[in-house]
Amino acid sequence: MSMENVRKVEDIIGEKYYIARPLKTMAEDSDRVRLNFVTDDISKKSLFGGVATALIFATFLCESKDWTLRIITRYYGCDVTDYYDFLKMLDIKPPKRVETYSDEDKDAENLRLSVSSKDVFFATSWWSAKSILDSDICKRFIYIIQEEETFFYPQGDDRFECANIMNNENIDFIVNSKLLYNYLQNNGYDTLCKNAVYFEPAFSKKLYFADDKSFEKGNEKKKLFFYCRPNNPRNLYYFGLKCLDEALRRNIIDTDVWEVYLAGSDSYNIEFSNGYIPKQKGVMGWKEYADFARTVDLAFSLMYTPHPSYPPFDMLTSGAVVLTNNYSNKRNLDYSKNMIMKELTIDDMLTGFAEGVELANDSVKREKNYQNNNIVTDWHEVFDSIVEDFAGRIEAGRYV
Repeated sequence: MSMENVRKVEDIIGEKYYIARPLKTMAEDSDRVRLNFVTDDISKKSLFGGVATALIFATFLCESKDWTLRIITRYYGCDVTDYYDFLKMLDIKPPKRVETYSDEDKDAENLRLSVSSKDVFFATSWWSAKSILDSDICKRFIYIIQEEETFFYPQGDDRFECANIMNNENIDFIVNSKLLYNYLQNNGYDTLCKNAVYFEPAFSKKLYFADDKSFEKGNEKKKLFFYCRPNNPRNLYYFGLKCLDEALRRNIIDTDVWEVYLAGSDSYNIEFSNGYIPKQKGVMGWKEYADFARTVDLAFSLMYTPHPSYPPFDMLTSGAVVLTNNYSNKRNLDYSKNMIMKELTIDDMLTGFAEGVELANDSVKREKNYQNNNIVTDWHEVFDSIVEDFAGRIEAGRYV
């Protein structure tokens, strides 16, 4: 038998789980606590949603105790300027000491992460958690979980590895939203929930707010925003397209009155069956996105998971009406009367579009609903007690 096509098992496994490869480390002596924030990327294109939320928590924790924050990126280089720009935009004070480390270069064989007994590790995904576990550098660590991550995969190896991480007894979890925590609690994640706290995310007024033109546009067309990510299955891009196409075909969304905008990673130009071609925003930076949100009248954003996701809240806190979907225990939410939740059927969504158009056109009612939003806008209100809790755990040596 020819040996030319024989592959080593270690190479096969290493290639499959390169995303979760162990950190290469070396020992050092230090008496200073350092929080190691492990993620894929902190560049401007990635500093949205979950990564941003996790960084805010890590920043608050280190700044409050005068600890060092070390940002570790596994897939892209780490430009700390992006981090400081992000904090400045939200008016958040950075820690005095911020370090960076990146091992994204596959050929960086001699690159090592210095680790002492004072280093604490913080995971932001199941694969960053697995990399910490397999590095054998601490007995316990922190993991902020912001989705039912097994939903990223079909039944198979990736889902299996993810579930194992989510059921690991040596991790303390911080869960994004009571909705997600309750779902996990009711679906067999007993170990996770036993070792977890949860929080409700904030949507800072530094970014998201309505202005004088948000509710009264005069003769301008209304704006409908469809949040679409074709390569993120949980956003139900194709179902959403069918619903919106039918709403346009039936003139529920009248393009003489409404302009439709698409935005999201990997979104592309399309033409609806009535011949209408929507405007394409693609991927926007923070400021462009926040400025755009203030001009949106009706947002259509789907998420086929228990987490409510961020775009609906970005839009609600900017004055828009939002149409989104029910899922499991995610229903009858009381965050805002400008949030319309429907079942995942075309007929129900069409009813939602009709209700959304009516509410978006009622500027007085819509603005009153906006003023009465039940959405947290201050990250300190969200995280201060949790920061105090985890600071106490770290000082007690829980993560050595």
